[in-house]
Amino acid sequence: MMSVRHLVRSIAVLMGMAILLISLSVPAAAHKEHKKKQPVAAQVVQPAAKPGEPAATQMPAEHDQMDGMMADAEMDRSEMPFFVRLVDWFGRLHPAIVHFPIAFFPAALFTAIVGRRRPAFATPVQFLVVAGGIFAPIAAAAGWIAGVSAEPDQVLTYHRWLGVALGIAGAGLGVWAWKRPWEDRGAGMIVALTLITIAIAAQGFLGAAITHGMEHLMF
Repeated sequence: MMSVRHLVRSIAVLMGMAILLISLSVPAAAHKEHKKKQPVAAQVVQPAAKPGEPAATQMPAEHDQMDGMMADAEMDRSEMPFFVRLVDWFGRLHPAIVHFPIAFFPAALFTAIVGRRRPAFATPVQFLVVAGGIFAPIAAAAGWIAGVSAEPDQVLTYHRWLGVALGIAGAGLGVWAWKRPWEDRGAGMIVALTLITIAIAAQGFLGAAITHGMEHLMF
């Protein structure tokens, strides 16, 4: 059985690495998205000007309007109270945080099945389940905050409430693994991890459908 001090130390190191990765991934993703959008605007074909008419000036106007909207958004954000801006920033971390429970619970399921009759696998299973139980409610809270300002949508509603259920269930599994580590590789835990892994797959489908549409996996 993993000692409490060793488990707390491992989770603290894991959360520190997660915060570092998130901090690095957010500006990198924003820079990548900015670079990706630039060629699209450059490829817009302007209508040919008729004889005697000046060249179209629609493109600069669109750029000016976009720059103005971005400047207004930055101004509005800078005028927010610190706590409101902190909550808004936390919500925008949802796409990065959600990858941790997505990884931990399926990995815990695989490890529990492979090491069901091997005592040496007890500690890794407990660690993975507890770590997933910590990050699942954090990811659910960040997702809820991120979707507050979104327009009402049925897919978003399903995604939101399934995320809440996963956050609660994940936290429950983490407490179970913490309090009763000798059951980490039992039939009950394996069934629970199987169900939560299936729910995570469904949640991932809904999350992608919000961005890419319900037919994004059509062959």
